[in-house]
Amino acid sequence: VMLTDYGTDSIYVGIIKGAMYSAFPEIRIDAITNGIPPYDIVTGAYLLAEAAPVFPKGTVFCCVVDPGVGTKRRSIALATESGHYFVSPDNGLLTLIAERLGVKEIRECTNKALWRSETTSTVFHGRDIYGPVTAALAKGVPFSEVGEKLDKLVAIELPTSVVEGDTARGSVMRGDPYGNLVTTITGRDLEKLGIKKGDTVEVTIGASSYTAPFVNTYAMVPEGQRLIVLQSSGFVECAVNRGNLEQELGEAPRATVILKKAK
Repeated sequence: VMLTDYGTDSIYVGIIKGAMYSAFPEIRIDAITNGIPPYDIVTGAYLLAEAAPVFPKGTVFCCVVDPGVGTKRRSIALATESGHYFVSPDNGLLTLIAERLGVKEIRECTNKALWRSETTSTVFHGRDIYGPVTAALAKGVPFSEVGEKLDKLVAIELPTSVVEGDTARGSVMRGDPYGNLVTTITGRDLEKLGIKKGDTVEVTIGASSYTAPFVNTYAMVPEGQRLIVLQSSGFVECAVNRGNLEQELGEAPRATVILKKAK
């Protein structure tokens, strides 16, 4: 299963699939998304942690958001306590999934026998390392053959939410295809503030402030009205029923989000 910033209609996706099929013709290839914003390791880490646990035990994930390709950053494979496998640059992309699924073992991808046999490019390790190593694991090659064992992986500091007094503070984690803004603020944060379904919430996102009801689902407000809702992974989502809040506000990932119960 791929997760990359190669683009949703990209020759690079096709090429990496070719490399995987060459290594293991019977492989099944799918994707969480190939539309991670370019170089955006933080967004990649969040989306991977949100989607990967839904896949069955034994799934191997080929994760490539790699602005440091060709540098001294390591290439690694992670086996989690949940029974999932992840092949990725060691740049923090696996930070959150390692926390959520537990680290069983980490290996550096040093066994060149598992790499693509042709000359290794300095700018396309997805084709030459990550795709072939993913295919090898999917084929049943023992995890111990990936390479040298490591004690830890690179972790990055990810934006979180904070509850102070009557206010929850966080940031926009991502926008979705409908223009809904998923935040780092959680349902538990709202509980701490005493905010319940049906309450009106003061919302600040970046430079924009407004009030919106906290509801169960989008259609509980009239078309075109703003709302907040808990999305499927338990994060607060700011949205417009059948509208596009991201376009309305002109705000993007990393924008500051402040929520408090309206008086």
